[in-house]
Amino acid sequence: MDGIKRTQWLASVMLIATAGALVGLLGRVAWLEKHVTDDYRDRIARQNTAEIPIMPDRGAILYADGTPAALSVRMYNLFADPGYIVDPAGKLNALKDEDLSKAKDRLVEALSPLVKKPADELLFEIEKNATFSDGRPRRFMWLAKEVDEDFYNRFQALKEKMHEESREAEKLSNKSKDPLVRAEQGQKASILFHTLDGVGFVKSMKRVYPLGELGGNVIGFANNYEGVDGLEHQLDFMLRGIPGSMYVTKDAARHTLLIQDQRYNAPDDGRDVWLTMNTVMQGIAQEELKRAVDEKGAEGGTAAVMDPYTGRILAMANYPFLDPSDLKGSPEESHRNKAVTDPFEPGSIFKPFIMSWALEKHVVKPTDVFFGYNGVFHDRTGRTVRDDAGYGALTVHDILVKSSNIGMTQIGWKMGASMVHEAVVTFGFGSRTGVELPGDQKGIVPPLSKWNAGQLTSTSFGYGVAATPLQLLRGFATFANGGYLVTPRVINALEETSGKTIPWTDVTGAPLQRQILSGQTCATMRGIMVDVLGPQGTARGAKSKLYQMYGKTGTAHIAAGSGGVHGHGYAASDYNSSFLCGAPVDHPRLVLIVTLHKPRHGYFGGTVSAPAAVAIMERCLMYLQVPPDAVPETVATGGAAHGIRH
Repeated sequence: MDGIKRTQWLASVMLIATAGALVGLLGRVAWLEKHVTDDYRDRIARQNTAEIPIMPDRGAILYADGTPAALSVRMYNLFADPGYIVDPAGKLNALKDEDLSKAKDRLVEALSPLVKKPADELLFEIEKNATFSDGRPRRFMWLAKEVDEDFYNRFQALKEKMHEESREAEKLSNKSKDPLVRAEQGQKASILFHTLDGVGFVKSMKRVYPLGELGGNVIGFANNYEGVDGLEHQLDFMLRGIPGSMYVTKDAARHTLLIQDQRYNAPDDGRDVWLTMNTVMQGIAQEELKRAVDEKGAEGGTAAVMDPYTGRILAMANYPFLDPSDLKGSPEESHRNKAVTDPFEPGSIFKPFIMSWALEKHVVKPTDVFFGYNGVFHDRTGRTVRDDAGYGALTVHDILVKSSNIGMTQIGWKMGASMVHEAVVTFGFGSRTGVELPGDQKGIVPPLSKWNAGQLTSTSFGYGVAATPLQLLRGFATFANGGYLVTPRVINALEETSGKTIPWTDVTGAPLQRQILSGQTCATMRGIMVDVLGPQGTARGAKSKLYQMYGKTGTAHIAAGSGGVHGHGYAASDYNSSFLCGAPVDHPRLVLIVTLHKPRHGYFGGTVSAPAAVAIMERCLMYLQVPPDAVPETVATGGAAHGIRH
């Protein structure tokens, strides 16, 4: 057989074989179409399809004035492919030998200013991580994590500059007729073009807290996936959003071929939330609280400011402060929002609630007189009750102004256990406040069936029960708003859809409030508590020169163990020193509480907490542009200076 015929014969054989293969393949396809099960088809589809999640943007938490307290920002993470950059086996990189070495040098020199590392140190790290212990190339390492957009833009500008220089070198190579110049410029173009091939970015979102410690205990913090503490945790279901997804078709090597547009599900971003808290008032509360803690050597403290009519919390501070952006630098104790999580026996700041109920139920009148027993009294069970001073006859008015335990015990006994218990639970103690904050505690109120004579005596002046600062502030607000027990609120508005904001009450309904005292009783109580800051009161040294305020001091022993009464089971020198106040007295705009925990330089609420509370109240009222209403001291006839109040 000659060569031509032989070639024709081979061609015919190949044609027949190819045709046979095609027929066989078509037959196989037809058979598969008819016989392959749905499960097998799904398995094939899964092998060639990949679902890629698309994470939503987390919603922001903003103060009432729109200042962001927590928001997510896009971050960039620079990585390297050390196996590709070093390419010890010569199988990965487009450059080889000398060109590869020059590209490595250019790479570390270019990145050194960006990552703030010497070039030789950076090169050492890349080469050290080029392979695993078994010799396989290592294909990933971080060079810089969570860098900002400026860093990213500088890198992109550097990359574009290298590519531009590469294009210029390539032009020179093409234009030159000198073989040496052509080779030199061609090599330069290739090196410049491929130098940054082995580095890139992974985008991510980072939760940031622009205001640092301001409101940190309330805001809490979140990780990359969910809220961990505070409002970040409590509102996680709104802030997190709903992830989306897209599906891509991949080849046998798992390379993406195309995006399946018809199966794209856009993420639903988290909702922005506006708080009731005010940045200025929050700053005032934290500044004055820290000053008081430092001056009095206290272990910690709490301050909260509230609108008594709506229950809107305008400021809530807990010391030590929490900086959500510096968790390692914040003490563990700072993670608790003690205004809602830490109940304590309130002591004398509890007396207004018992007295107001006695007035409301006409058990006593402000002018009724009780004997003070010169500071030592034995109740009907023989229990000893003491006052800090030895008083004789005391009116109901004076019992509260001078904070007489003996006087309150007699009022409590006149009311009876059932009525005192009724007062306690009616003011909301023993129940959660309903505020949208995690850890909202009920406090401790024993059921009436477990009350004995000792419980009646103790509760009359603030022991035997436990309440949180927010519960106490909520109860105190009734004296300002005409007798209504309001539900504290910390959320003001919610982003319903992008660009549309709705009041929080549209979501949850109007906050619960019910009238528990008459307006007359409230006015009477404010009139009595004005004198707490007067010459005979327990907070006389804290009187404001700008506003007429009313309030109540509290100096409560801290229980050292379970059970016991005052002097038995209580630490001898550990106190919670508190002050509740409202202002202006005739038309109150704000109520607030300040509590210092275990102060070491003094312990009476009137000298430890009252000055800080008055300072917070003055500054907040001035911020709200409330006109001063206190009458200044004048010089009376004969030159004697005295204060006039009305």
